[in-house]
Amino acid sequence: MSLRQAIEVVTKLTEQGAIKQYAIAGAVAALNYIQPALTEDLDILVSVGDFAEHKSGLILLTPIETALANMGYTKRSDVGIWIEGWPVQFLPVASPLDDEALREAEDVEFSYGKDPPIRVRVLTAEHIVAIALRLGRLKDLARVEAFFDQKAVNPNALKAILERFNLISAWKSYCFKAGKPDLLG
Repeated sequence: MSLRQAIEVVTKLTEQGAIKQYAIAGAVAALNYIQPALTEDLDILVSVGDFAEHKSGLILLTPIETALANMGYTKRSDVGIWIEGWPVQFLPVASPLDDEALREAEDVEFSYGKDPPIRVRVLTAEHIVAIALRLGRLKDLARVEAFFDQKAVNPNALKAILERFNLISAWKSYCFKAGKPDLLG
């Protein structure tokens, strides 16, 4: 059971057409840019077109769940669907920032631990930081700090994203709380 195997299942979902467009998000995506941090799940950002919509307006995982069930993955928890020992959360695009992040995700050779690399789509460092600032949880703000401490983000690209999505105030709030100078000017 490995993260790589879980990601391979997600890529199979894409090959089968159950997912049209995806990108790894959250702490696992951050692993592509910064030193590892503890994470308990695999977040996969997917286009809304990958979900079924109920007449009530609820978005359902039906196409993804059906494809996973056909592969033998039916165990669920409050965190997500268990795939190869990892709870996987399929997160629909919920904002214009998410939409841009998914469209601009990059194809990368992703490696974790001793597993050989695998080619996957991962959110850009700047989008990971912008989404973390939007969420504003302590773990997200710690991730923002790690990106800057490890010089893993392009400040000019991040500033453009924050301006586009009205997140400059979230950035300034982060700087104040963290006692950091405004590195974006």
